[in-house]
Amino acid sequence: MLFMVGIERPQDNNTAWGIIVPVFEELGYGCISAADKQEEILYRAKEVILLMSEEVIADGHMLSTLNTGFVDYRTKYPEFTEWLAIEVPAEGLKGKQKRVNITLSEPLLARVDAYVGFHHEFKDRSDFLAKAADRFMQSK
Repeated sequence: MLFMVGIERPQDNNTAWGIIVPVFEELGYGCISAADKQEEILYRAKEVILLMSEEVIADGHMLSTLNTGFVDYRTKYPEFTEWLAIEVPAEGLKGKQKRVNITLSEPLLARVDAYVGFHHEFKDRSDFLAKAADRFMQSK
C-alpha cells in the first residue's frame, strides 16, 4: 500500500526528525515517529506504519480503508515540509482469522465463485466476501 509520510526537519542538533503518517487519523489513530538521523527516516517510517497497521487490524479494522493513494497533506500539516510516498507491504498483515458459518443460495454462491474466478484481485471466496462486506459498511 502507498502511504504519504510527512517529514519535519529538526530545529537544532539536539532535535530528532519528525515523522507523521496522517492517513491513520481517518480511523481515529495517531501515527507519528522520529529519527535521530536523516538516514533513518525511511526505516522508522516503514516501522511505524507496520506497527500501526497491526494495531488497526487487531482492533477489527480493514487496512483497505486506508488505501487512499497519493494525498496532498501540506496545507493541513505545514510544519512537515517534506513528503514521501512510501510503498509498504501492509496488506500482507492479517488479523486473527475466525471461521464463520453462513448460508447462501446455490445460485448466489455460484455467482460469487464465478466472479472470484474471473477477478484475480481476490484470493478466494472468503477474501471476496470480507472485502465486499467491508466496502458495503464503508458506504453507509
